[in-house]
Amino acid sequence: MSRSGIRRRYYVLGILALLIIGYFLFANMIIKQIAEAKLGEAYGAEVSIDSLDHSLYPTSVTMQGIGLTNPTRPTHNQVFVGRASADVALMPLLSDRVVVDQLSLLDVQFDTQRASPGEVYRTPTKSLTFDELKQKAKDDIPSVDELLERNPLKTTAAVENARQTYDNYAGALKEDYQQLPDEERLDYYKAEIEQLKATDYKNPQALLKAKESLSALKQEISRDREKISQFTEKATSAKKALADSVDALKKAPQEDYALFKGIIAGDEAAMAQVTQFVFGDKAAEYTQYLTSALQVVLPLVQGEEKPQEPATELPSILVKKADISVRWQQETITSAFENITNTHPLIGKPTTFSISAAGNVLKDFTSSGQFFIGEQGVDASQTWQLAGVNLANIALSNSDKLNAMLEQALMNTTGELAVDKNKLSGTGNIDLRSLVMQASGDGGVAASIAQALKSLDSLSMSMLFDGTLDDPDFSVKSDLDNQLARAAVSQLTASQQDKLDAINQRLNAMVDEQQSASQEQLVSVNTMLSAAQGDSDTLSSLLETKLSSLVDDKKEELLDKLKGKFGQEE
Repeated sequence: MSRSGIRRRYYVLGILALLIIGYFLFANMIIKQIAEAKLGEAYGAEVSIDSLDHSLYPTSVTMQGIGLTNPTRPTHNQVFVGRASADVALMPLLSDRVVVDQLSLLDVQFDTQRASPGEVYRTPTKSLTFDELKQKAKDDIPSVDELLERNPLKTTAAVENARQTYDNYAGALKEDYQQLPDEERLDYYKAEIEQLKATDYKNPQALLKAKESLSALKQEISRDREKISQFTEKATSAKKALADSVDALKKAPQEDYALFKGIIAGDEAAMAQVTQFVFGDKAAEYTQYLTSALQVVLPLVQGEEKPQEPATELPSILVKKADISVRWQQETITSAFENITNTHPLIGKPTTFSISAAGNVLKDFTSSGQFFIGEQGVDASQTWQLAGVNLANIALSNSDKLNAMLEQALMNTTGELAVDKNKLSGTGNIDLRSLVMQASGDGGVAASIAQALKSLDSLSMSMLFDGTLDDPDFSVKSDLDNQLARAAVSQLTASQQDKLDAINQRLNAMVDEQQSASQEQLVSVNTMLSAAQGDSDTLSSLLETKLSSLVDDKKEELLDKLKGKFGQEE
């Protein structure tokens, strides 16, 4: 072999050696960078990996310290995975497909601090935070004029409606009443009837003429009675409308006063969310762990909408089996998954999972569910049941005005969560028994809230889930809300009460004039209606007059006379 051929062989061997050395030196780093980029692209925010190791035979990957940046709070991780390992099928990788026979995610945690803020690639719509919710009750109380100007008043609407009702009936009804038959007209009808009754019944011609006159008179009476009937119907409607408007004028100032009392007390609507204010953060934290299956897996496989890929036998991601462990308060929540993928229509079945835990804190926790990612988005469901959790020394609220601490409680919770085309819905219950609370408030309403919290020995809260997968919303409510809202409006300072008194006077002054006018008109309508109904009864009585009955009466009188005469002759 020539020297040049030997040199070429050495060159090739040298290049291969460099490639092999480079592979062992840099492959993990390159794969780590690719994994961070691909996971970040799918998730929508920076994904950092502390270390990565891989093996070709068998094909496997192990990663340590995977942090998924919280898009709404980049200083923290939404999910942190302590260790992840996967057995990956080699051949599908050559076709840009990831098929994992077995995946393990260990030591999963939520809301951990990042070493540095992560980048956000797709910012979700931000929900109202708990801190923003706490600022809803404003310290500065506006003036009486500002309060009346900026709030839609029922009093104003009631006055306008009463004025309209008054205008609709005030003139027209009186004009119609004046067109009705008066007392003189009724006396005329009565006199005519009496005159016709005095007709000579022995004169057939006179009797016939009297009947014709009576028929014509009855037609006049019927026309007048019809006028009265139409007026009565209209007056009855007017009476109801006026009575309703007068009633509204009485109630509207009272309802507006109650509204302003809540506003001046410090936004009663915000105080009615005190369960959310005090317990919301912790309830959301616990619920995040209860729904850890969806919290961990969905963000990774859902990703951003992409153009539809050509039909293929394998999905782009398929994890046949996965085990996930979440660490919480020195205990472990384990999850078992099957068929994790982002293209469920291709495999024809949903991802299913089950969750369980048992220990000193989580004594009895079970959960199960499934999810399906299709063309219309994500459809998912999960149910859970957790019993006998001992809670102790949990800080709930630590604001300038209110401090609250749950010293001890026994917690049970059940719930269900559903996702339909990316939209969340769900409900649940949290029951706290053997509850001991410590709380302190800085005067006024805060002191009332603290006192109410300290008096609790049990509490039942209802949970509500809504929003979307990108922008989930979670809230809790309880009977405590109504109790504390009432406490808020009962603790008014002297200056606040002065404002309320001024508002009350202004509200009553707004209705006084119209209320007086409407009541006077209502009395007038009642008087006209009563008179018209009496006249209608009189006309109805006159219409019952019949001359034939008079003739029959005369016949009976004549027969009685004849019987008397024949009796004398005998």
